[in-house]
Amino acid sequence: MALIIEKLASGALGVSHINGKTVFVENALPGEKVEIKINDEKKGYIMASSSEILERAENRIEPICPYYGVCGGCDFQFVSEKDSAYLKQDIVKDNLMRIGHIEYLPEFESPAYGEMEGYRSRCRVHVDLKTKKQGFLKKGTNELFDIDFCPALEKKLNGLISEKGGRLFKEARSRMFENRVNRNTGYAEVALFSGDKEVSFGNNLVDIEVSGIPYKVSANVFFQSNPRVLPKLFDFVKEHTIGDNVMDLYSGVGTFSALFEGSGKTVYAVERQKECLALARINAPSAISFSDDVAIWGRKSGRHVDTVIVDPPRVGLDKGVPEMISSWKPERIIYVSCNSVTAARDLPLFTGYRIDRVKVFDFYPGSSHEEIAAVLVRA
Repeated sequence: MALIIEKLASGALGVSHINGKTVFVENALPGEKVEIKINDEKKGYIMASSSEILERAENRIEPICPYYGVCGGCDFQFVSEKDSAYLKQDIVKDNLMRIGHIEYLPEFESPAYGEMEGYRSRCRVHVDLKTKKQGFLKKGTNELFDIDFCPALEKKLNGLISEKGGRLFKEARSRMFENRVNRNTGYAEVALFSGDKEVSFGNNLVDIEVSGIPYKVSANVFFQSNPRVLPKLFDFVKEHTIGDNVMDLYSGVGTFSALFEGSGKTVYAVERQKECLALARINAPSAISFSDDVAIWGRKSGRHVDTVIVDPPRVGLDKGVPEMISSWKPERIIYVSCNSVTAARDLPLFTGYRIDRVKVFDFYPGSSHEEIAAVLVRA
């Protein structure tokens, strides 16, 4: 069965229709005519993959990775970095209108993006302690795919993966003795984060400097994986932060709080995970830190604030949090999100505010993930 792809949806899935049903197609681009293979059919939609591209889009390229389509990592390497960023911007616009029911789109700044190769400073490697194979899982399975090199990873991480039986294997073996082998796969998993000079294998701290700001992080806490694009997000957040009182919600390791060190601003940082908060006190020592759930803390600690920066997990904000933030009446709200679906749901819930502008940050070129930052101002 042949279909014309109309647009892309979240997950970089092509969208078409059959007999009133929406069809989501893997490995397809807008305007392409593809022969599809139906993988799953539900009541309201169909999941499919393109078995053959009958009419190819002009912006389609060949994936840079020899493992593409087998490895379960990257799923959007068939467009350039620039096209990836702009296609993801179209997805975000569609989500805001379709999910957020926003009638008029705000201003969209040009998306931020960087090179697809050698950008990624974070990964989780699976290690088979019996065969010494190490790599990632095959697409849609728990089967280990042994690799020597990943084009997306920076060189220190690739060096560890290519060295069979080396330090990475020894770290995985220690996890076996600590009974930390994944029961579903049977493999040991080693989280890695590459700092400026050293690699973190879990809890050990490494240094990384971004935009002249020093951070201490580990592989066991979240810190953005693309240090090439991160400065562009920093510039956006700093540009749109106003006033002397700033609130940094879901502050993590103090990523945004650290932007205001030495500025004279009073920064309140709220983070539930104590391991992150301990690093935030190192990375942003002048911030006033609180260890609590944002929803609980906000209900008992509301205060005057000029700008609220909120960077929730992929599931978005808990019920009632947008209304709670709105009740503080900040002049500016900056919502950073790694999931434009939940962002599109949350953004209209800020009572008395309108979306002034949005910028897409393509932190993961070659994959379908996108990140956005939206600025809200009083309506």
